Amino acid sequence: MNEEDELHVPSQLEDITFKQFDDLVQQNKIFYEDAPSELTAQNGFTFEFRIVDMLKNKPILARDAPGRSTASGPFIDPNPEEAICTLENTHRLMFNKFCIYRPMLVLPTVRYELQTDDLTIQDMRATWAVLKAYKRMPMMAVYNCGVDAGSSQGHKHLQVFPLPAHELWPARAKDSAIAQEDGDVSPSVYTGKVDSSIPSVPFQHFVLRIPPHSTAAQVHQMYGVLLLLSRDAQESAGVLSRDYNVAMTDSWIVVIPRTTAVNGGPFGANAAGMLGLVSVRDQQERDKWAELGYTAYLRRLGVA
Repeated sequence: MNEEDELHVPSQLEDITFKQFDDLVQQNKIFYEDAPSELTAQNGFTFEFRIVDMLKNKPILARDAPGRSTASGPFIDPNPEEAICTLENTHRLMFNKFCIYRPMLVLPTVRYELQTDDLTIQDMRATWAVLKAYKRMPMMAVYNCGVDAGSSQGHKHLQVFPLPAHELWPARAKDSAIAQEDGDVSPSVYTGKVDSSIPSVPFQHFVLRIPPHSTAAQVHQMYGVLLLLSRDAQESAGVLSRDYNVAMTDSWIVVIPRTTAVNGGPFGANAAGMLGLVSVRDQQERDKWAELGYTAYLRRLGVA
């Protein structure tokens, strides 16, 4: 199978996912807390806060934990009941153990790979196939590359969950207007279409609109362009970390360079947090975000 071929997922994947999710929640085999959301805005940046008590039980590996660099953790030998399907023997689509959204999925590699590794074409093909499979409920995929990007596990995985009802800031990126052909587009063409100045976003960001009918290989090429810009931004700012977040839908992809996941503040922000989707463990952490100034705190976590 060449890189241009698209992966196929099980038919009726969307129906299968919701039924299996609801059954596992009812049986207490995965945990879902339908916490109320609170929308607030500061300086034109929209936040959606959730206080999720269940997150107090979510395991997060320390920076120097052995599981950050050796094969271990929940994705090595997962419970078959929590798996939905395998994609070309390279990735498993599974349910997250601790779910903030209905449903909340993870897409780890079958073989152990590091969460500090960049996304491969195989990662993108699996992700793209999953995003395209959910028609009634549009989904978003995120990748937290490294501890400073908010990753909780050392085994490479993406997370997939429903888009919120409100518009996320990458959706305001200028239209790339790239005419896609069957083959790759020159990286220089993508570079000229990157939006890095979306109003009200307080940290450096690099966004491309994904044209209709794009292939996974073309989206992976877009990601590569954004990743180079992210690393240039970190180097120019004197940031030692090379960690970053990726978030994508079927219509846009963003890479966000990071400085740290926690900077004197509450529960660290991963990719979702940098988009304004912030889940905290208690009211004290929620109050801390207000004390730190919302967008001012995000600016410290990203690259100013």
